[in-house]
Amino acid sequence: MVDDVKQTRKSSLTRKTLKNIVFFLLVVCGDTLGNLLLALSMSRTSNHAATSLLHHILSALGNPRLVGGTGLLTLALLSRLSLYTWADLTYVLPVTASGYVITALLSKFVLHEYISNNRWVGVLLISLGVMIVARTPVDTKHIKSGTRK
Repeated sequence: MVDDVKQTRKSSLTRKTLKNIVFFLLVVCGDTLGNLLLALSMSRTSNHAATSLLHHILSALGNPRLVGGTGLLTLALLSRLSLYTWADLTYVLPVTASGYVITALLSKFVLHEYISNNRWVGVLLISLGVMIVARTPVDTKHIKSGTRK
């Protein structure tokens, strides 16, 4: 009986951990890759100031990178909203900030942007903050009352 309870708790923790990982990956990857696709799309787009709004909208809808980037950003937003149903805001935002590190790397190697030493230091500080916050509980709202979800 005691072993069954321990196994059920362990299985439940494993499912929660897996759910957290999946949703954090959806947020980070969707946000990072979505922004990359938008940047690639817009860097190859002509100046739309001289065209009508309708032409601008139609050309945007015909751009697969723009549509894909928008779809990935939507997926990231919906995943982040889901995370808020079981995780603290003070956990979700810092941990998903790991996307900034990936964004810097993609910007350097895919977009060929120059990244100054100050920006790399900022990326390092963000990374340290993510590692610190990732070691804390996902949900702290129920710790004091003992009714943790």
